[in-house]
Amino acid sequence: MSDEEGHAAERTGEGLRPGEARERVYDVLLAVRPPVDVLVLADAVLVASELVSNAVRHAGGVTGFRVSVGDGDVEISVSDGSDARPYERTPRPLVREGGYGWELVTKLARTEIVERTGGGKTVRARLALRSAHSTYEHPGFVPAQRKPPRSGER
Repeated sequence: MSDEEGHAAERTGEGLRPGEARERVYDVLLAVRPPVDVLVLADAVLVASELVSNAVRHAGGVTGFRVSVGDGDVEISVSDGSDARPYERTPRPLVREGGYGWELVTKLARTEIVERTGGGKTVRARLALRSAHSTYEHPGFVPAQRKPPRSGER
């Protein structure tokens, strides 16, 4: 039996940063039962971080954020005020310009870009809660869990 339905975190407004998006994904996925595979959690955290980073760097910032679980998937939605669609760039690691984010997102998740009435867009990324390389299939499986931060740490 699973209670994966109904877990969600939403944030509207500007100013969301990648670290906060990662925390929201952790909070939602660590509440899912049965526990989410640590590989799925890592992929979902990376996708959220990259989507928010891209919105901050290339689209004027985040205007909405949502992570929800249902139908065996986790969906991460990031909205921004730009009409420009994400695209793959050629990475330039020697000049530290990035270029890996959107390609990583499209390799890890099924993506959809929805234009919003009045301008802007929402990028939705869906990942299966069970990985094809699930550690559930291996002896000694340890579900994803978080140790509480020490005082003063995040």
